Amino acid sequence: MPSVIKILPQHIANRIAAGEVVGRPEAVVKELIENSLDAGADHIQLIVKDGGKSLIQVKDNGCGMNPEDAVLCFNRHATSKISTAEDLENIRTMGFRGEALASIAAVSMVELKTKTGNSQTGTLVKNNGGEITENSEISTDNGTSVSVKNLFYNTPARRNFLKSDHTEFRHIYETFIRLAVANHNISFLFINNGKLVFDLKATDLSGRLSQIYGSDFTCNLLEVSNSNELISLNGFISKPSFTRKSRQEQLFFLNSRPIANKSLLYAVHSAYDDLIEKGDYPCYFLFLKLDPYRFDVNVHPSKSEVKFDDEKALFSFVRKTVTRTLEENNLVVNIGSSALSGKFYQNTDSIKKHRELTLYHKSASADNFTESFKKNKHGNVHELFVKDSGAYNPERNTDQETEHTDDHDISQNTSVNEIWQFRKKYIIYHLDSSLMIIDQHAAHERILYEQALERLNSNANLSQQLLMPITVVLNHIDYELVKSLEKEFNALGFDIEVASRNRVIIKGIPSDVRIGNEKLALQDMIDVYKKNDVKLNLDKRDNLAKSYACKHAIKAGDVLSEAEMLNLIDRLFLSRMPYVCPHGRPTIIKISADDLDRMFARKGFS
Repeated sequence: MPSVIKILPQHIANRIAAGEVVGRPEAVVKELIENSLDAGADHIQLIVKDGGKSLIQVKDNGCGMNPEDAVLCFNRHATSKISTAEDLENIRTMGFRGEALASIAAVSMVELKTKTGNSQTGTLVKNNGGEITENSEISTDNGTSVSVKNLFYNTPARRNFLKSDHTEFRHIYETFIRLAVANHNISFLFINNGKLVFDLKATDLSGRLSQIYGSDFTCNLLEVSNSNELISLNGFISKPSFTRKSRQEQLFFLNSRPIANKSLLYAVHSAYDDLIEKGDYPCYFLFLKLDPYRFDVNVHPSKSEVKFDDEKALFSFVRKTVTRTLEENNLVVNIGSSALSGKFYQNTDSIKKHRELTLYHKSASADNFTESFKKNKHGNVHELFVKDSGAYNPERNTDQETEHTDDHDISQNTSVNEIWQFRKKYIIYHLDSSLMIIDQHAAHERILYEQALERLNSNANLSQQLLMPITVVLNHIDYELVKSLEKEFNALGFDIEVASRNRVIIKGIPSDVRIGNEKLALQDMIDVYKKNDVKLNLDKRDNLAKSYACKHAIKAGDVLSEAEMLNLIDRLFLSRMPYVCPHGRPTIIKISADDLDRMFARKGFS
């Protein structure tokens, strides 16, 4: 029987291999720019036409190649980066497999011009479809220029699978951004269809982000920095109020190489947790430095996916670093003069884009906040509401009273502390040269949420006992839910006993639940828990804490006395993250005197 197995000719093998490396024009751009970076270039030019289908040219001022290497570089597995198998464990360059030029040339027409610094002349090599058609001596600049024309001209089926010029350019653009951010110390020129896209000068990371995204973007970033003897993490993350609806501005770099890793992505996002709304994504540009022996980049032809030897420890390090950065930057939403511009009102969705988070100087107000907290013997907002002059009493919030209160609450409530309630929703507090506007419901939600988490995590079982236990009959689904969460409910302060026949006996309640409201409080929490469970897929303790905070926080429409408002502010600023509610909405907005002067065009006037 004759042999049926054949060794493929080299040019056919190269076309097959090209499918792993060159999926679309973007991959060519990536490989060529990485080669320029490895050549030590500090200035790189990228020129594309028709989404990279007609032309991709990358020109650099790197070390260049001699005539022999200019030909040899088109051979498959030709590389200057790897000599032994051990080198694979210590990769510090962008390219190393030696597949790029061979794969690209197999499916396009390539023209390479190169010259080393100590040579009088350069070398021109033309390679069409994997075959060298010209090799000559020319006059050219130091460095290397690679022009890739008519991509996939000899594989029409592959070319037909390419998307529109616009789509292919978008992929090129995104790859260029990743490489430009990773290598901010290098200047880049990017031209598309004869038009300048970017002319980026060498700078630091902050400067590069400003060059690409603008100063309005970078002013909403927080600097990240942490290191130990094994790992270092540096870069920028966005403030919680500055988010996007996509992950486009989420870039992670490992030893300056753009990478994709689901664990690292989740580590950053989980640090924001309850600080942003579901469906919103923070922006980040993070640089991780790690010994090459601790990871493997040789797991995918694109070299974008990596494996770590201890991914769990790395996850913890990244999450703690981002969490610490968010906690150390005490932030208050600051509405500047742009908030009242005509452009601002044309699109209410632009609120998040225009509002600026600024540092809140807690020390300046600590004495005022803590003094009123000390005067409150109860140390509990709800008890103060109940035992005070009756301000917090939903039964007396009639429509008639609401009208009078709205008209007079500012003038009547203004006192030495300069604090008042507006529209029974917001607390306005004068602090130094600024007005602090606090959403009373969101603020109390944050307080109760953190209090609930603390109770759940410590299993404190702190509850106020009822004189007479109350029996609640639930439907079967709710009964089974409470049964599965009995331990957590008890830790939260609900002293409950799960009886038979869908009955739950309430023997005690948390101090924030009003006497006489036990049944409704339990049912409301169950309803919110189920809703969150379907939409948000939260951890059960986090879900229970959010449900508790949502249903027992002060509501819009609740009238607060001055003592209640001061107590609320005290407790808010004693919380871990006072600037957002558990759902990611801001709790505080700040308007400075300078902002007011600009809004009223008082510049230059007293």
